[in-house]
Amino acid sequence: MTELAYFKDTYVVCGTGRVLEVIDTSVLTNGAVTPLTKALQRHPHAVILDATLFYPQGGGQPTDTGRITGPNGHFTVAHVFMDNKRVYHQGTLHGTLNENDAVDLAVDEDVRMRNARCHSAGHVIFSIIKHQWGDQMTERKGHHFSDGAYVEFSGVLSEAHDKTLLEEMVARVVAEDRRIIVTEESTGNDVLRVVQVDGYVANPCGGTHVRSTAELGH
Repeated sequence: MTELAYFKDTYVVCGTGRVLEVIDTSVLTNGAVTPLTKALQRHPHAVILDATLFYPQGGGQPTDTGRITGPNGHFTVAHVFMDNKRVYHQGTLHGTLNENDAVDLAVDEDVRMRNARCHSAGHVIFSIIKHQWGDQMTERKGHHFSDGAYVEFSGVLSEAHDKTLLEEMVARVVAEDRRIIVTEESTGNDVLRVVQVDGYVANPCGGTHVRSTAELGH
């Protein structure tokens, strides 16, 4: 199990960890093909750490990228995913990384914050629609990639006026500099992470978020 250190603070992009395993994915061709081995073979190497600052792609949000640096080499992180509570950092190894190496972690800050803004913007839209038209609209999914972000609902905004009103309400919430609050709730043996735009309904979410709607821009 990998500790998800990015949960603690979106704005922390540098830290440390310890290498648990380095996988040369070329040797995986000798065994049975599973969904995990198929995913791993998309990059030359994978690194597993005891704790990570890198967000693994999921929940509609793209992966973090960056660099892992050890005493005898570094690893360029191109993609990150989670399987069975283990986080796999995929990319290219330069030099060597070994089990138990202490390493420095550096997340690409521009990528992290762009993804966080997209995800938080999705929650603003979600929150307003649930507040204003909750009896008419049912949420389906969110896609928080900067090249085509959207929040999908089923239902009908009956008039063009409704769409204009939605745009105006989103702009108002951004201008109001509302807090985006992340909390954790105990649910038996698990912890549920919840995100709330201040004044609106909370929603379970495991993504990265900015602290305020003012950071979303226009």
